[in-house]
Formats: sequence, C-alpha cells, structure tokens
Amino acid sequence: MPPIDDSTRPRVAGSVDLTARQRMAGDHLRMVHDHFREQLAQLTTAVAALAEGDGGSGVAAVREALHRLGPELAAQQVSGLCRQVCRFLTMHHTIEDQSMFPAVATLPAYAPVAARLAEEHLVIHEHLERLDELALAVHADPSRIAELVGAVAALAGDLLSHFDYEETEMAEPLGLLGLGV
Repeated sequence: MPPIDDSTRPRVAGSVDLTARQRMAGDHLRMVHDHFREQLAQLTTAVAALAEGDGGSGVAAVREALHRLGPELAAQQVSGLCRQVCRFLTMHHTIEDQSMFPAVATLPAYAPVAARLAEEHLVIHEHLERLDELALAVHADPSRIAELVGAVAALAGDLLSHFDYEETEMAEPLGLLGLGV
C-alpha cells in the first residue's frame, strides 16, 4: 500500500484564534496520541530486537506490542487482533468516526478534513492487519523478518503522520464545538 500522501490532505488550521479553554480539546487529543506513540516505539523496539536475534520472547513480544496498538474500526474486524488495550483504541477511533468527525463535518470548512481522517483510519487498519500476518509468518519463516521490519516502518510513517495531521487540523473544530474537554 502506498504511504499516506500529505500533499493531498485538506487544510484549514490557523483560521481561528481559540481561547485557552478551547485549546484544551486539542491538548487532550495530543495526550491520547502520545500514549499511542509510546506503544509504537515499543513495537518498533520489539521488532528491531527480533531482527537482531535477541528478541527475548521473539514473535510473542512483537505481536503483544502490535495488539496494544491496533485500532479496529468495526466489531467484525476485531477477530482477536486486539486485547485489553485494543479495546481502548477501538473506542478512540469509534468515537472519532461515529461522533467526533460527524460533529466536525457540521462546520463546512472542516468537513473535508474529517472525511480524510476517517479514510486514513482504514489505511492504518490495513497496516495493522499486515503486521499481524507478518508476525505470524516470521514465526514460521524467520527469513521474512525484513518484511516485518519494513511493515513496521511503513506503519510508523503513516500513523505518526496521521497523528500530526489530526492534531493540527482537529484542534480548532474540537475547540469551537467544545468537544473533548
């Protein structure tokens, strides 16, 4: 899958001066994403250790890190990918897709941003499915570790870009609507 193309993202940020209280919504979103950034770093470290041959519990450590990361978008997609932390991530993306993005879309200037972010959730989900498949494949065929390392790097690139974009573009509408505070 091609990486998320930043140049095609709609942009609106910077059009409104928010009060300190209104900025709290964007700050909250950033704190949630910081938690996910930590988990992504753990996943990257686990995969690197596995590639270097000192992965501790090996594939199990990689899959555990992945399961903590996996935002599923619908119940039928969960199929065991996520464990307890995945439920939180599922809730996070479900709230965004079902509540936050539709609310933001009521502000016409921000509707294209909300739509784009929802599309990017699907891309992130594809990455997670690919990583889970590769983690299992590496267990059966250790020569595929380079594929797993590449897949983690691709996820990191898209997920971090997605977080940055969402934090930049959603802070204003969240603050204007009083969401997330």
